[in-house]
Parts: sequence; C-alpha cells; structure tokens
Amino acid sequence: MRHAEIGISYCPQIITQFDQKKGGVNTVVMSNYKCEKNEVPTQSANGSTVPLVDTRKHDPEVGEYDPFQHRKLDHPTSDLDTLIHLLKGSLGSGILAMPLAFAHAGLFFGLVCTFAIGAICTYCVHILVKCAHELCKRSRVPSLGFAEVAEAAFLAGPPCIQQWAKFAKAMINMFLVIDLLGCCCVYIVFVSKNVKQVIDFYTPEDTHQDIRIYMAALLPILILINFIRNLKFLSPLSMIANVLVATVSSRPAIAGFSNLPAFFGTAIFALEGIGVVMPLENNMKTPNHFIGCPGVLNTGMFF
Repeated sequence: MRHAEIGISYCPQIITQFDQKKGGVNTVVMSNYKCEKNEVPTQSANGSTVPLVDTRKHDPEVGEYDPFQHRKLDHPTSDLDTLIHLLKGSLGSGILAMPLAFAHAGLFFGLVCTFAIGAICTYCVHILVKCAHELCKRSRVPSLGFAEVAEAAFLAGPPCIQQWAKFAKAMINMFLVIDLLGCCCVYIVFVSKNVKQVIDFYTPEDTHQDIRIYMAALLPILILINFIRNLKFLSPLSMIANVLVATVSSRPAIAGFSNLPAFFGTAIFALEGIGVVMPLENNMKTPNHFIGCPGVLNTGMFF
C-alpha cells in the first residue's frame, strides 16, 4: 500500500513515498506535489499516474502563452513611430522611380497593377506576422525574426521537412542580406547623385567631382546614423525622409507592353518591405495593433 505525506504550502514540495512494485523491494520514490490556492494537492511526478485533483484548466503555468506580455523592451515604439518606419522602409527612394515605371506600363495599366502588387505584398506580410504570432505561442518565446519564423515553421511541420529547418533559416538570412544590401546601395547612389546634381549646378564645370567622391563623403554621416540602433529615435529622421520624397510629374496614359518587366521590377522594389516587417513588429509597444483593421500595416500600405 502506498503512503504519502502531503504538505499544504502553496509552493511545490518533494515528498517521499514507498513503492513495493519496483524491483520486488520497497523503493523510495520522490514525488512532486503542488497545492492549489484552496489547499487541494495534486501529484505531478511518476509516483502515481492519476492526479489527486485536475487543475490544468485553472493553472496559469499551463495556460495559453501570450508572447506580447513577455516582451521586455527598453524603448518600445508607438503605433505612429512604427507607421513612419513602415512607410520609409516600404516606399523609400523607390517611390521616386514610380513615374518611370508608369511610363513603361502606361498610366491606367500601371495604376491597376500597382494596387494589385500592393495588395499582394500586404497579404504576404499578414501571413508572415500571423504565422510569427502563432509560432511564438507554440514555441513559448516572446518574439521571432523572419528567419526564425521559417525555422520554427519547419520544425512544427511533418517529420520529413523538420530536417530542413536549419537550411530554411540560412536561406532566408541569405536572401535578406542580398535584399537589404541592394536597397542600401540604391539609397547611397540615389543620395549621392542628388547631392552631386545640386553642387554641380552652383559650381563651375571644371570643379565637378566624380560621384564616388560624394559617396565617400557621405560615409561618415551614414556611419553615425547607423549608430542609432533604437527605432524610436530614428522615427524623426524617417518622417523627414517621407516629407522630402514627394514629387510631381506627368506621364503618358498608355505605353507598350514590351517594357512591363521594368515596370514590375520598379513597382515591387518601391512597395515591398517584408525585410523590415518583423523588426518593426518586435519593437512595438502594442504589437497586436500591427495587423488587423485598420492596423499599422494596412494603414501604411494603403496610405
């Protein structure tokens, strides 16, 4: 006959009990008992297969994990800060090339396709963020990056694809590096060309410098800006960039279809920003406001 001495304190206790069925001799088994607030004990160790009281539905330790409540951020960004960064990351300097994209596709066809591309990009970001939230709950972690979402998704799938989890994470990281490195190069070239045009306009022709000189001159400024690691402190700079990006131009209404690849490439570059989505969502004060209606994402993509 088993005998157990049960404590009544609220913290878990290690209790000894005798088990006569193990090895044919009396064996001391260590059992872990846990008491509810009403002092009703439950047993959660190997001493018995039947708990004294089933309290799993009321136990906060086994309840649904809320990743948002476990995020510890020193300087979380507000909804407005996140919207500003999303506009800057999704649109950026690529929006200045949209008139040229419309020249390749035509005004009406380009307008319809631009809305379609924007809707597809928004839908893909919705899927990514929703998957991240679900995988955070399953993995019981407060946040996941883009590549970590891919790895967690593979690990949560069938056994035949779980072995590819590390490979998927590496591939996502590689494509993110290529994407973001290319975007940064475009921004540097764009800023350098504009600075060169302004300086060349006000200086004699014999003093004009190569564009690489302007790129090198901008390097210290870019390094100083990159020292600002907190997105909340970068939002004023993003707002200034969003204001300066406005432009007015006229384009023909109809163009030939031979230039459609150039249109789609420019439009996707101008509208996609999936590489910055997870860092923005992970740094929000209220990450549940990122998706939904209206939500930061929908507001930014259809601004």
